[in-house]
Amino acid sequence: MAWALVAGAIGVPGSGRWLGLAALTVGIVGIACVRTRRGGLLLPFVALGCAMLVLLSARIDALEVVRADPQFAEAAARQSAQTIDLELRGFPRSSSDSSGNRSSWVRASAHSERGEMPVVLWFDDDVAPTVSPARSAAISEATPGSRRGESNERPAGPSHSEGALLWGPGTPLRVVGTLVALDPGSSARYGIRIASFEQPRDDLAAGAWGSLRTGTARLAAHLRVGLREAASSIAGAELVPGFAVGDTSLVSARLDSKMQESSLTHLVAVSGANCALVVGAMTALAGWLGVPRRGRLLLGGLALAGFVTVVGPDPSLQRAAVMACVVLLSSFGGKRAIALPGLGLAILVLLVADPWQALQPGFALSVAATAGILLWVPYLTAALGRAVPSPKWVRLPIAVAVAAQFACGPLLLLVQAGFPAAGFIANVLAAPAAPWGTGLGLLAMLAAPVAPMAASALVWLGSLPARWIAATAEVTSALPGARWAWPGGWFGALLLAAVEAAVLVAWWLLERRFGERGAQERPVARAESPVTSGPVPWERKLPRPRRVVVCISGLLCAAIGVFIGPTLVVPTTERLTIPNDWSVVACDVGQGDAFLLRDPQNPGAVMLVDTGDDREMLGSCLDRFGVQRIAILVLTHDDRDHVGALSEVLDRVDQAIVAPNNREDGDARPVLAQLHAAQVPTQIGTRGMADAVGGLSWEVLAPESGVTPPDTNGASLVLRVRAGDISVLMLADTGEDEQLALQRTGVRLEADVLKVAHHGSADHDPGVFAASSAEVALISVGAENSYGHPAPSTIAGLRRSRTAVLRTDQMGAIAVSGAPGALDIWVEDGE
Repeated sequence: MAWALVAGAIGVPGSGRWLGLAALTVGIVGIACVRTRRGGLLLPFVALGCAMLVLLSARIDALEVVRADPQFAEAAARQSAQTIDLELRGFPRSSSDSSGNRSSWVRASAHSERGEMPVVLWFDDDVAPTVSPARSAAISEATPGSRRGESNERPAGPSHSEGALLWGPGTPLRVVGTLVALDPGSSARYGIRIASFEQPRDDLAAGAWGSLRTGTARLAAHLRVGLREAASSIAGAELVPGFAVGDTSLVSARLDSKMQESSLTHLVAVSGANCALVVGAMTALAGWLGVPRRGRLLLGGLALAGFVTVVGPDPSLQRAAVMACVVLLSSFGGKRAIALPGLGLAILVLLVADPWQALQPGFALSVAATAGILLWVPYLTAALGRAVPSPKWVRLPIAVAVAAQFACGPLLLLVQAGFPAAGFIANVLAAPAAPWGTGLGLLAMLAAPVAPMAASALVWLGSLPARWIAATAEVTSALPGARWAWPGGWFGALLLAAVEAAVLVAWWLLERRFGERGAQERPVARAESPVTSGPVPWERKLPRPRRVVVCISGLLCAAIGVFIGPTLVVPTTERLTIPNDWSVVACDVGQGDAFLLRDPQNPGAVMLVDTGDDREMLGSCLDRFGVQRIAILVLTHDDRDHVGALSEVLDRVDQAIVAPNNREDGDARPVLAQLHAAQVPTQIGTRGMADAVGGLSWEVLAPESGVTPPDTNGASLVLRVRAGDISVLMLADTGEDEQLALQRTGVRLEADVLKVAHHGSADHDPGVFAASSAEVALISVGAENSYGHPAPSTIAGLRRSRTAVLRTDQMGAIAVSGAPGALDIWVEDGE
């Protein structure tokens, strides 16, 4: 309850104090009721809840004072460049936009007069180029004064020992950038778009405490860099720094994508498993040396503190450390008296440290995973032992992975729809290997400064489990049906939670009646009570065996029935309704374009024109229409809504045609770089290009060869495609000027199906509608988009040309089959 109230309070600045006053009032009223002999049994719970809310509301109010710093607010309002001193709170993370441009972000805290201001830094990789995970041999360093547009190579000058900047948690920075105010509920109050940065001088760390912090941060950075350097020279060891300290700078973009698809990225982000391993190893070593229990606990705490210092002050690490302590103190849920009260105390401590965690998905997932481990791991470990006799150290990681995945499943649906079947399998397979990679990586990090050869040997050993996990990600991400259909949002989460609850109740009944506990209780239940005559009290509470079997069967049948409905029955039904002889498909990819074309007599040769900007929606469309390979990919132009999901199909494309350069972008073509990196044969399309494959023929009608168009829309490839018996005119994102020029060339524009340009914008020449004389017009457009697409004038022009208008925002995916004059239309969501 306190968690939910805090989550509501932080979204409305100033409401924290009112929440505290309300809690204080309720507490006083509760005490008054006790004095009047009312509600005495509820007093401890009411008092505890009110005390927690008063504490949390006071913390919210204090931090809101810091977040309301007038200097930062004024700088954000001016939108002018500012010089800001700050300290990093994590490792930089890189991502690519739809055009392939890489950018990075990292959490930090800025120094203000009122305290430490939480911020997030945004910068392009040309500001700090070495943070890109695609640089497999790079070291996350940048020289002081690196600026936008300068060379990516480290210039001669300051050596490593002379103060080269080491990117990572605890690194002090002085940045020049623009402040952007973020939502009040965001964990960071401001974002900073960095233009340049430099490392502050050592004299900025005033006082003994500041010098100690700076020295500790530098030592931790050098340890991390030592591990990274050792791993960069050994093939297959790129995951080892991620296992040990969460540093993914060596992980290639391809491996990172496979890890995401197989739900294994949490293994290279410092989590409670890392903290538990550090503490568990230290206490085990201390026990082997004969250290008393209190000494073992002290050494375990010191090891955890050292690990947190090396990895840095990342909020997710602090959360992981606290949760790991709860798991270890409760012996993975074996000590029930400690488990759940300890988890409640951990939640309170973390919310007091940072109340804004209440709205972070990572916080909810961490709590859910810990709760699952505490509640189910003891039973899963025992069940695995009965099913497959094996040592506990083998069963425990598998039980932990299964319990955590089971607990987090409903919450993950709030982030992304679909059931990650491959991710579940991948986590079970990777669970035994991850601790070995983590432990060996940490030992290598400690050995690197004093024994480089030993560190290299340890990294090589750590590369063995790393290769196993990389292979697991590679194989499981390629499995057919890697992600099963399941509704997202709250409905999907509650539905999966109901299925899981039914399974848990059935398991509880099975264990209660027929398990080890039931076997121990049944003989006693049939005996006379030693105190009173007659049977013992719980004999009547346990259902009869027949009723237990009926209950278990009913629950399991209900759970299986509900589960296979969205994952099997609905997808199968949809596939059965889809026409097998489709020639053209307009995929529903939101505000973007993605069209499939083929000859129904040769279904293996498929053309994909554009990809849209949503990988999940594009992948769903390809799966639904049974597209495994793409004979030819056409990227009509480089706009995000046409090429953003390119990475989804790169591994199944045989050849590609792309638009020519334009004056606006010049030679900066990230799309070409992506295709080249994937080794996809690529051609530049211009008017007159024509070819055919497998009954599918096409001709490029525009733009003109030898002319550089002014922008991406002007460079759009206009195609006339024959898919079996159906001809299709595809206008890409051309506007009125391009369409008039196209008509002046005298090329043939007649078609059975017209792909309307630019999502039905108003920038059309009505003459092209008349020239095409199409039976059907397809408009790929996002529902309730902010552009007002499709324009009423465009719809009216198509209707005047007696062309039926089909829109993906109203109908979902649209498939066209049949023959000219007798076209068959299938729609996903018919009106």
